[in-house]
Amino acid sequence: MKHYLDLVPISEKVHRKQNRMSIFCIVLAVSLVTTIFGMADMFIRSQILQTQLDDGNFHIAILDITDEDAALIAKRTDIKAAARYGVLNYRGEKGYTIFGKDSIIVGCDKAWVTELLVDNITEGNFPQIDTQAMITESAKDRFGLQLGDSITIDGPDGKKLQYTLSGFCRNASKTMSEDSYGIILTTDAFRALYPNKNSNRLTDYNSMLFVRFENAWNARQEINDLKTDYGFSEEQIVENSKLLGLLGQSGSSFMLQIYATAGVLFVLVMVAGIMMIASSLNSNVAWRTRFFGLMRCIGATPKQVMRIVRKEALRWCWFAIPAGIAIGVVVIWTLCAVLRTVSPEYFGEMAIFGLSIPSIFAGIIVGLFTVLLAARSPAKKAAKVSPLEAVSGNASDYQPVKKAANTKLFKVETALGIHHAKASKKNLILMVGSFALSIILFLSFSVTVEFMNHALTPLRPWKADLSIISPDYSCSIGSELLEKLKENPAVKSVYGRMFAYDVPVTVNGSQEKMDLISYEQHQFDWAKDYLLEGSIDDVIKNPNTALIVFEPENTLRVGDTVTMTISNRLQEIHIVGMLSTSPFKNGNDVGIMISSEATFRQITGESDYTILDIQLKKKATDEDVSAIKQMAGVSNTFSDERMSKNSVMATYYCFWLFIYGFLVMIALITVLNVINSIAMSVYARTNQYGAFRAIGLSMRQLNKMVISEACTYTIIGSFVGTVLGLFCNKTLFYMIVSSKWGTSWTIPWTELGIILLVVVLSVALAVQKPMKKFKEISIVDTINMQ
Repeated sequence: MKHYLDLVPISEKVHRKQNRMSIFCIVLAVSLVTTIFGMADMFIRSQILQTQLDDGNFHIAILDITDEDAALIAKRTDIKAAARYGVLNYRGEKGYTIFGKDSIIVGCDKAWVTELLVDNITEGNFPQIDTQAMITESAKDRFGLQLGDSITIDGPDGKKLQYTLSGFCRNASKTMSEDSYGIILTTDAFRALYPNKNSNRLTDYNSMLFVRFENAWNARQEINDLKTDYGFSEEQIVENSKLLGLLGQSGSSFMLQIYATAGVLFVLVMVAGIMMIASSLNSNVAWRTRFFGLMRCIGATPKQVMRIVRKEALRWCWFAIPAGIAIGVVVIWTLCAVLRTVSPEYFGEMAIFGLSIPSIFAGIIVGLFTVLLAARSPAKKAAKVSPLEAVSGNASDYQPVKKAANTKLFKVETALGIHHAKASKKNLILMVGSFALSIILFLSFSVTVEFMNHALTPLRPWKADLSIISPDYSCSIGSELLEKLKENPAVKSVYGRMFAYDVPVTVNGSQEKMDLISYEQHQFDWAKDYLLEGSIDDVIKNPNTALIVFEPENTLRVGDTVTMTISNRLQEIHIVGMLSTSPFKNGNDVGIMISSEATFRQITGESDYTILDIQLKKKATDEDVSAIKQMAGVSNTFSDERMSKNSVMATYYCFWLFIYGFLVMIALITVLNVINSIAMSVYARTNQYGAFRAIGLSMRQLNKMVISEACTYTIIGSFVGTVLGLFCNKTLFYMIVSSKWGTSWTIPWTELGIILLVVVLSVALAVQKPMKKFKEISIVDTINMQ
């Protein structure tokens, strides 16, 4: 041995069993961080792919510019791709139809289809000349179209527009849900449909320039550069908020709140890792206090002792960090495999055995950082041990006794256990902090479950697979069709709604507009889960009553009376409840009122439905859907929502695995952390327990002492964790849920009960192993154990 640090490998061999717990603790912390970052990375990757597939692979759109500006922007070195894009008859208001259905006409540059959309062309090519066109696949399937066929678009005033098919493109959720078809033309062919076809301003053709940056991760700076170089206003730049949000580049206030929430959770994870490792190292060093004192006796300086502690901790990292990363990577691979299995359509391209480089670096950096930071305090503590204390056997990390254990309320063994827990303030803080952080982290992250349930609207119970809609949105669909659909074996449920749009109303003396919508029993039952205040039963039982839907700018409140004019008659409706959300999208400055069918019919005089929503059974086939479409007839709009629903279900699966997987990991880490912390604390007092047994303390009394010490940590840690955890839960809830949907925060009793139960069960398990070991060894060995 040439150097005092050469004692570290020897010490490792001697204390191999004791060190296992500290190493295991580092492995847990590293695997937690690696898994979290890896899951987040994989989640973001999958969502980026899905967003690019669904919404387009562009970052911004620029409004109100000229063709010359568009050409200059496209040539910039920081622009990967740019394309002009315009749309005509988007809402069917211009009267363009094909095969008797609305046709949405798109005019764009080739780059829009080939570079700003992902896998959009399913067959053929983008139009090469102005007389060619592409059409969505649904038209190909329904009418047996082939490349080279001629199609005719019926325009307003009897115009006939003929084009030759050059290709087919993917169906869009909008065209599928509205029973319409999309047609893509060249920019010049598209502009020929406008009377001002010689203008060079994109706005004159209801067009804009879509842009994808070369470096997506620097999009925020690139947007600012464009504004500076061309003098664009805030209104001229429209962001692809979802894609930029996933890239961390969105300027949306809501996305900024999401970023802040992610930052809070990241800090909590970091602190939890540091506290976990620090608690373990502190107990480990306390256990070997005499050893470090003896090192001082043979000439080691305090600085050298500190180096020994740090080197021991870093040597543990050689095994613990790779092991933690390996565990995290395996968990990530498992989750990726599950995602590919449950939704191959959206996650089929996700690599099962892919490596998340950010998560690996995060595991390494966080592992080393937390170990060095956690070892700082124990190293100082070890260096302060005097040689005299070590030789005399009185080396202890605990403060001199100033006050005896309180035996008035508890028996002596219980009182001593509580007294031991409070003997060292640092140890108490570390133990309590370790317990509390697990609870805080669990309660904080559980908010994301509520966010998921609010954000993924197609997962609401009322979401339909198919809808039959009145072509003019009037009450014109008879109840006979509803009854026929109920008898269809492929239909799980069907329900109708009646609509009265933009009804003039007087609310508290001011003139407004409201949409009046009817519900039947099933829909009222679903609405009960979204009731903010008031009563749904009152709406069902009492005539001339209604619910309203929460909107931040809504001045209407529960208890108000609304006076409306329908068919030249004044009607009064009493507002008896408020919902947090509904299935409907209303126009700007238009509120929503929901009444019973009886109230709607009484007020409007209408008896038929505006829309029939259909939920299919799992085994329903495309042939079943075609049969239902035939039943709907050509006069009604047939909306197929399965595509958009499947898209959101894929997002849900990804969210579900990420959120619940993380919650399970927190619970698992809590169990292992509590067991490790209690065990290390007990082992650190092994000599003291041996001394107690030598003076006559029975094993039963010793058990009570250990249990009371563990319960002290648990009670204080649970109290602190519950108070701070509920505070974090409430704060994050308001940031990402209440501010967006208006849902009021309530105490998450279920989540709180789960994590407290996990902590209590963990403590019960934690005291078993060390007590069993004490029974197996003699009193002399217990006293001399080091």
